[in-house]
Amino acid sequence: MFWFSIGLLAIVALCPVAVSAIRFAKRQRGGAVVLTSLMLMFGMNTQITPPPPPQIEMVQRQAPDDEPNV
Repeated sequence: MFWFSIGLLAIVALCPVAVSAIRFAKRQRGGAVVLTSLMLMFGMNTQITPPPPPQIEMVQRQAPDDEPNV
């Protein structure tokens, strides 16, 4: 419930910014297109690294095989 209230508070705090951005986009369509294009161009190079495997998987990978090699 705590995180839900934090998220709700963040949404309420960012609503005026969203309304002003929508008004700006309606008045200045060219500027909104340029800003959106810049955000897309520079956001596309963001590399997302996968999280490391859990500790249990790492232990299982290091365990030797119980079956004899034939």
